[in-house]
Amino acid sequence: MSPKTKGISLHVEITVAPENVDKFLEALKPCYEAVIAEEKCTFFEVFHSAENPGVFKFVENWDATVEWLMANQLNKPYYKPYLEATEPMWIKPRTHHIWEVLEDQSWTYVSK
Repeated sequence: MSPKTKGISLHVEITVAPENVDKFLEALKPCYEAVIAEEKCTFFEVFHSAENPGVFKFVENWDATVEWLMANQLNKPYYKPYLEATEPMWIKPRTHHIWEVLEDQSWTYVSK
């Protein structure tokens, strides 16, 4: 039997040339602001690799299903200017993985 799940977590990795880090973040900011304003977005954090300049990981948590994310969220118009500005900076293909959040809260820890 599979564990019960509550929501999903989208993990995206993007690699840009190190000299484009600031330009990339500048182009990301309006899209980030639009995503965090979405009602079903419960968490969005951007990580930058300490070992590999230019590698970013986004972690987005959604109170939604994979089907909802694909059909509704990923078609929002604010992604278009972000992608038009950033895709030329990518030096590797973007990767993404979708994870289901376990409903059992004994597997969640947040420091107070």
